[in-house]
Amino acid sequence: PTRPPSWQVWWVASRPHTLTASLAPIVVAYNVGLSTIDSIDKGCYVQFTAQWAAFCMLVQLGTNLHNDYADFVKGADTDKRVGQARATQKGWLTPMQTASAATFVLGLALLLGIGFVKSIDRNQEGGSARAAVMAFL
Repeated sequence: PTRPPSWQVWWVASRPHTLTASLAPIVVAYNVGLSTIDSIDKGCYVQFTAQWAAFCMLVQLGTNLHNDYADFVKGADTDKRVGQARATQKGWLTPMQTASAATFVLGLALLLGIGFVKSIDRNQEGGSARAAVMAFL
């Protein structure tokens, strides 16, 4: 078997089909918030939800990449593995490439998370951001 194109290798390694695990609770919380909070600034709430969704997706993707790396290094992913291909196990990516990508994606999540917390803190004087956060909690 030949190596797929690079975009496809990274697609397989990131396992985007697992994003539903990080997005489903956000969709539920968003709708619950809209239906239970009377005085909510919808623009602020949508922005809050989008930032939170991006953060959650980055954490999920970074975790998937780290799992691809760690399972290969520990020997859990072998030629006998059944299921979806793992990019590191197949030799499409080196362990260093996969670990570096995981670190990069999780670093992006960290930066986004810091910005997210700072934006909530800045807006805490007005009730909109606080209401949006409370809807998710």
